[in-house]
Amino acid sequence: MSRHDTVSIILPTYNEKDTIEQLIGEIAGCISGDSEIIVVDDNSPDGTGKIVERLNRKDPRIRLLRRDERGLTSALRDGINAAVHETVIWLDADFAHPPEAIPDLVAADESFDIVVASRYIPGGNDGRDSRLRRVASIALNRFGQWWIRSSIRDLSSGFVRARKSVLRDLPFRGTYGDYCIDFLVRAERKGYHVKEIPYTNSERERGYSKTTANPLIFLRYVLLYLKTIMRLRKITDEERATRQPD
Repeated sequence: MSRHDTVSIILPTYNEKDTIEQLIGEIAGCISGDSEIIVVDDNSPDGTGKIVERLNRKDPRIRLLRRDERGLTSALRDGINAAVHETVIWLDADFAHPPEAIPDLVAADESFDIVVASRYIPGGNDGRDSRLRRVASIALNRFGQWWIRSSIRDLSSGFVRARKSVLRDLPFRGTYGDYCIDFLVRAERKGYHVKEIPYTNSERERGYSKTTANPLIFLRYVLLYLKTIMRLRKITDEERATRQPD
């Protein structure tokens, strides 16, 4: 593999003992020998970190970053800061983002600063079982794309390849999946080259969804995404107003 194929994979985890070993095994089979897998574990009480430590003894490409802090966005930031390689890919640890899509992200033209695994371009699909989640996601992304005037069709993907230089320039903001909408829109506005490639996501194989276990939690995240979209539109309008001639 070329130098371009060498990547750092970031996996934020909390209570993923049922999936983490299989997931890491499949990811390890998709990446070059010089690449690395960084598991950022928020001190999971179910023993996720211990499983990763055992795997590390067999494969030094697997690294554990254990934290007392909780939160997806901060976990991603810490993983990116710890990454050795310039190209970073992050994904969920529950198989909703299939590891077999990683080679497509790696193989995308390196002239692109950001490559997004997208459900909503031709060839992509939302394969989750929950009709509620599918409809809500499609509606939010279509509304967001239109309202913010973005060319990106899967703003909430969460399965992304990016250069560390871009991530240093545009640090993540937000508390959950809203970080991805915010990051991609800011990157697009700043002129970074963004490409979407199709993939199909799926329902998590084991355990429970942290976002839909409770309808009130699901609604909370929907409102969070909408708030982010509205805030980004407001910023756009304000920027446009400042550019108007006196």
